[in-house]
Amino acid sequence: MSNPLDAWTERFERALHTTMHNLGPELIKRAQTDLTPGQCFMMYFIREQDHCTVSSLSEKMEVNPSAVTVMLDRLENHGYVSRSRDREDRRVVIVELTEAGEQALDAVMNMRKRVVQHCLCQLIPDELESFLTTLEKVASVSASMDVKTILCTSKDMEE
Repeated sequence: MSNPLDAWTERFERALHTTMHNLGPELIKRAQTDLTPGQCFMMYFIREQDHCTVSSLSEKMEVNPSAVTVMLDRLENHGYVSRSRDREDRRVVIVELTEAGEQALDAVMNMRKRVVQHCLCQLIPDELESFLTTLEKVASVSASMDVKTILCTSKDMEE
């Protein structure tokens, strides 16, 4: 007989994947903005950092700096970002959102907020409170876990 935790894990992964896909990349595509999901992610990261370097963007996005440069070229052509050289180290390129970039990102984030609110309104208040409490607990556990220890312990239990 299979472990019920396996079935719950599969349901969780399938629901999380579908939710993140539909509230992330797919939402941006469906909204028909002039931004790609990758560009939105990049602009969001730039905003969170206030400004950042090409190398930090490259690390965050887990791509080569040359790929980041191509994306930045497109964003700069739309007037969404500006690049400048660091005053202390001219090799370092600093990236910042422009006012147009702030507005474009705000539009995407507001659209996402409305869609999330639509989804949450499908739940009755008791369901919503229970769902959010449980989700926050899973988020907290996942943020504080030691993956190596969990994997070693899981492997020991399987043997």
